[in-house]
Amino acid sequence: MNNTFGSEFVIAAKQAPRLFFAPLVGAINAVKNEFQRVQRGTRRNIEQIQTK
Repeated sequence: MNNTFGSEFVIAAKQAPRLFFAPLVGAINAVKNEFQRVQRGTRRNIEQIQTK
């Protein structure tokens, strides 16, 4: 995420009602969590291959 975009997002989020940004923040968190889940699964698969 671009620093300028991130800082503008934070400023706007502080000025707007929380309900306006809740779906967007939830979507961003879901994408981050999915990437982490995939990375953990990839690491497990690599470890399983290396131990065989």
